[in-house]
Amino acid sequence: MIDYSLLLFRLEIVLFIVFILFIVYFLSWKIKNILLSVKSILWIRNKWKEKIISTVQINEDKNAHIDNYLVVKAEIDDEDKNKIIELLKKIKLNISKSEYDLAKNLIIEWLSIDKFNKDLNIELSSIYILEKDYIKAEYIYKDLLLVHNDDFDILKKLAYVLTMQEKYDLAIEMYKKANDIRSDDLEIINMLAHLYYHKELFIDCITYLKIFLRDNPRDADNLILLASTYRNIWKINDSINTYLRVLEIQPYNEEVKKEVVELEALWYWENE
Repeated sequence: MIDYSLLLFRLEIVLFIVFILFIVYFLSWKIKNILLSVKSILWIRNKWKEKIISTVQINEDKNAHIDNYLVVKAEIDDEDKNKIIELLKKIKLNISKSEYDLAKNLIIEWLSIDKFNKDLNIELSSIYILEKDYIKAEYIYKDLLLVHNDDFDILKKLAYVLTMQEKYDLAIEMYKKANDIRSDDLEIINMLAHLYYHKELFIDCITYLKIFLRDNPRDADNLILLASTYRNIWKINDSINTYLRVLEIQPYNEEVKKEVVELEALWYWENE
């Protein structure tokens, strides 16, 4: 005969053991999570500490870096200067033949003598641009600006590589600095107009387009951009008149003719 009381007792023991095991598992899981959280917090704190220390060291070393350059620069004699001039000729020849690695090796060798030589660094960055390695070119121009403050050529080239990386706000800032130094550079004026259009800052875009078109009144591409910009700020009549200027230069431009028809219909509807 089955002893149900004994079976019940055994079942209670099994359930009790299962319950104890569950409690142990739950506590161990909880403790493990707490330890992982503490470890994570300590890791983040250490990383921030390393970052702060690194930043401080960079800031402390920056002036020393420049001072060191000035010392090295002073030690370069006329013979070395002449060697660098001859080297630049070889480098330009290598670049023209697409022998980029050879040119880079020559540049890097001489940069150990004159680290911040403007001409050598610009040639090196030009190679990186040809290789579409814009990040390395950006670093070179930024380093050069530590020594060659507000140098027009460096600012202009830095703005270009920033544009190629779609860092448009920084590119505008660099182009404007270069424009403050030389306001007659039409390439910079053109770039500012296009960057402002891309950023949908249409009033600024119009300002620079008008400056550019003052010296290039028959530049059809920028006239079309100006007409489009007028349309974006709802200056319909100005947009029509600008498109008509384009048709004087390109009388068979069907896209512009279509724009004029649409804008004239819009202008008529508004003024009816």
